Amino acid sequence: MIEEVRLKNFLGYEYAEVRFTEGLNLITGRNSTGKTAILESILYGLYGAIPGIDQRLLFSKKKDARNLQVYIKFKSPRDSSIVEVYRTLEYRYGRAYTSSIRLFINSKEIPLESQEDLRRKITLLLGVGYRSFNWLVYIRQGKLTEIIEPKKEEMDTVFGITLLREICEQIEQAGRRLSKIDGLDVEAEYRNLIMNVIPIYEERLKEVEEDLSSLSEELKQLEKEISIMESPTIQILINKISELEKYRNMNQEIKNTRRELLSKYGLESIDSVKREESRLKKELEDLAREIPLMEMELRRRLSESTSISSKILNLKELLENQMKLLQSGKATCPTCGQPISPLIIHSLIIDEENELKRLREEESRINVEISELEKKLEEKKQEERRVRERKERLSALVETFKELDEREMKIMKIIKMLENEVEGLANSLKIDIDLRGERLMEKVGRLIASREEVELKKAKKTELEQKLKEKMKLRYEIARKLEREKNRLREVEKRVKALSLSRKFLEKLTESIEEERKAMLESISYRSLQILDSLTDQKVYRAILIDPENYSVYVHPVGLIEPIPAVYVGGGHQTLISLALRLAILEYIGFRNLIILDEPTYGVDQENLEILLNYFSKLKKYMKQVILVTHHGYGVEEADNIIKVYKDSEGVSRVEQ
Repeated sequence: MIEEVRLKNFLGYEYAEVRFTEGLNLITGRNSTGKTAILESILYGLYGAIPGIDQRLLFSKKKDARNLQVYIKFKSPRDSSIVEVYRTLEYRYGRAYTSSIRLFINSKEIPLESQEDLRRKITLLLGVGYRSFNWLVYIRQGKLTEIIEPKKEEMDTVFGITLLREICEQIEQAGRRLSKIDGLDVEAEYRNLIMNVIPIYEERLKEVEEDLSSLSEELKQLEKEISIMESPTIQILINKISELEKYRNMNQEIKNTRRELLSKYGLESIDSVKREESRLKKELEDLAREIPLMEMELRRRLSESTSISSKILNLKELLENQMKLLQSGKATCPTCGQPISPLIIHSLIIDEENELKRLREEESRINVEISELEKKLEEKKQEERRVRERKERLSALVETFKELDEREMKIMKIIKMLENEVEGLANSLKIDIDLRGERLMEKVGRLIASREEVELKKAKKTELEQKLKEKMKLRYEIARKLEREKNRLREVEKRVKALSLSRKFLEKLTESIEEERKAMLESISYRSLQILDSLTDQKVYRAILIDPENYSVYVHPVGLIEPIPAVYVGGGHQTLISLALRLAILEYIGFRNLIILDEPTYGVDQENLEILLNYFSKLKKYMKQVILVTHHGYGVEEADNIIKVYKDSEGVSRVEQ
C-alpha cells in the first residue's frame, strides 16, 4: 500500500507531499492541474522510469530547476515491512542522470549495486514488476479498455509466458549448440560412428586378431613339425602305424563281409538271424493253416457262381416268353390257359428284369471275389516256398558268422597291442595323434622329411615370426584408433542424449505453457464475469471469453446464440468489462493491494458518468487501496481520502488534503 509521496521539482510541482490511505483515494481537480503527475511520480519513485517520457521532461519548468527528487513510502504486501525509496535526478549540460538512489526497509538502509538492483528489490517487495505495474496496476487515461484488445507480448509478460518463452529460446540455443560437434551434425556423427566408423575398426581388429591367432597356431605347429622331423624315433613310429593299418584293414574286411551278409538277408545283426529264423518257422506254420482254408473258400465261391449263372439262364428264358406273349397281344396264358391282363404281364416283365439285373450284379461281384481269392491263394503258395527257402539259407549263415567271429577276435588282440606301442612312441615325440582317426599314416608320413625340407620349414618359421610381429603392431594401431573413436562416441552420445532431453523438455514446456495459458484464461474469464456481476446488477452477459491465441476478449450477451467481440458493446460496458478483467488478472497473479485509475471514465457521457463512479466505489472489495483520478467534483461522497489538486497564481501545481 502506498503511504506517502514527496515531490520536488517534478513536472508542474515545486514541492508537494501526498498521503494515501487504505480504501478509495480520490485525486480530484480541474484539467491540467497536475493530477496525473502524482500518479507518474508513484511510478517513477518505485521503478525509476516512466514509459515514453524522456527524463529531461520530468523537471519543473522553473529556470533554476536542476535537481529533481522523488520520495515514496509504501507497506510491502509480502511482509508488511515499511519501504522508503529516495531518487534524485540531476540535469547538467543538456543531459538528465540519476545522481542518487537510496532504499530503506523498516528505517534501515539497504546497500544497492545499481538502479537495476533497486528495481529488482522493489519488484520483490511489491510483488509486481515494472511492465505488469504499467499494464495492470497503473491504468492511464484512455487505456482502461485496451485490455479487451491487448498486445499479445504485454499479456505474455504479465503472465510470465514471455519469461518461459525466453527459457524455451535458451533451450533451443543450447540444443543448437549441442547439435554440432567440430562443425558436424552430432546426430549424423553419432549414426556414422555407430554404423560405419566403429564397426569398420572392430571388423578390422577382429580380422587382425584372427590372423594373429592363425599365425600363432601355424607357428606353433611348424615348430612341432621341425622338432619331430629331427627325431630318429619317427621311422619306428611309421613302421608300427603301417602294421597297425594292415591289421585294421583285415578287421574291416571281416566287418564288411558280415555287413554284406546281413544286408543280403535284410538283417541288422547276428542276433537278428536267430530271431528271423524263429519268425520264419512261425510264418510257415501260419501259411500251412491259411492255404487249405483259402482253397475251401474258393470252392464255395465257385459253387455260388455256378448256381447264379443257372438262375440267370432260366430267368432270361422266362423273360423272352413273356415278351413274346406281350407282343402277340394274346390275353390267355399259353401254359395254363388262364386269361392274363397285359398290365400284369408288363409288371411281371419289369420285376423279372430287375431280378435279372440283380443276379448279374451279384454274379459279377462273386466273380471278382473269386479272381481276387485265386490271386491271393497263389501269392500265399509262393510266399510259403520263399519262406521255406530263406529259412534254409539262414541256417547256413549262422555257421559262417561263427567263423568270422573267431578270426575277428584274433585280429583285435594284435590291433590293441600295436595301438599301445604307437601311442607310446607318439607321446615320446610329443605328437598329438588320434589313433581312431582316418588316414593316420598319411598324417604321420608328412613328418618324415629331407634336410632341405627341414631348412625350408625353418625359413618359413622365420617368415611367420616376422608376420606375427607386424600383425601385432597393426593390432596395436587399430586398437588405439578404435579406443579413440569410442571415446569420441561417448562424448557424442552424451551430446545426443542431452539434445534429446532438451528437445523433450522444450516440447513438454511448450505444451505446458499452452495448457497453463488455456487453464489460466478460463479461470480469469470465469472470475471476470463474477466480478462484473458484483459491480452491476444488470446481469446482461452469460460469459466472458478470452481467445488464447491473441488475448482478444469476447462476451456472450444473454439472448444471443454466439459470443461477440467485447469492442462491439457500449462504452460503459466496455469500461466495466475491462475493469473486471484487470481485477481478475491481478487476483490471479496474487496482487490485491493496489490499483491506480487515471480518468477511467474518459469519454463517458454525463448521463452514465455518475453510475460508473458508483461502480468504481465498489473496487474496495477487491483492492486494499484504490487511487482514482476523476473529473473535478465527482466521486467525493465515496472516497476514503480526498486529494485536491490545483494551480496557484504562478501556475505551480499544489496539493490540498
